[in-house]
Amino acid sequence: MSQPLTTTPKVRGQLASMLAGTAYTKADTCRIHGAFTNTIMPNGQWAGCPVCVMDDAKGVSQAEVSQASEAGSRRRLEKLREESLIPKRFVSKSLTGFEAHTREQAYVLNVCKAYVTKFDERLEQGGGLIFTGSVGTGKSHLAYAIGNALLAGGRVVMGIDVYELIDLIKERAFGKEKGASEREAIRAFVGGLDLLILDEVGAQLGTEWERLMLFKIINERYKQMLPTLLISNLEADKLEEYMGKRIIDRMQEGGGATLKLDWGSYRTQRGAA
Repeated sequence: MSQPLTTTPKVRGQLASMLAGTAYTKADTCRIHGAFTNTIMPNGQWAGCPVCVMDDAKGVSQAEVSQASEAGSRRRLEKLREESLIPKRFVSKSLTGFEAHTREQAYVLNVCKAYVTKFDERLEQGGGLIFTGSVGTGKSHLAYAIGNALLAGGRVVMGIDVYELIDLIKERAFGKEKGASEREAIRAFVGGLDLLILDEVGAQLGTEWERLMLFKIINERYKQMLPTLLISNLEADKLEEYMGKRIIDRMQEGGGATLKLDWGSYRTQRGAA
């Protein structure tokens, strides 16, 4: 059975006459493309310069593609940010927003900026960063600023407090879901994450099992060449005692570093500035 026609007799007649070369035409001139043959359309309007019409069509098409691409990119970035778990307090932190008042602060800030610009190398080598220092020195600001910069570039980032990490591992490892296991719980924080930011490391000191889980996650990411950032209020020697020398040494590999923020409260300095 033939499909019903959707054009009107007038339009079909005009199309037939155009194909047969008998359509009503006239010589015309385009200010841009010069002479052309203009053809009257079924609606009584002249078709106009065919090159201009095609250029307009391409422009509309490219604009639509560009808009769709931008919308898709925005949706992906929004999804990445939502899944990053970065706390609301730190979602707007940036490296440009960190004010360096001393030579030491300028050095640490430059290391963080270099970490972002050379992140492809960090992914190849697995180098992470350790931020140590007392409360209020700007550790979380800098670490999450790195995460935000990488998120904006389409990287997959997650930032989480260690006690929340442990709770999630417990839920996944001991849940009733089929296939739930400690190994699967650890994998959730390894595969697919370009950067993992662990905050409040050592704050609760925790049980031996909790420290073992933290060790396994960092170690698995180390083996997969996946960078990790650690944020701790413990002094560097105390953190090494808590985490173990082997983990600290591995964090230094592949361009990694320990940044000691041993100045006074950054929050107080900003308030006085």
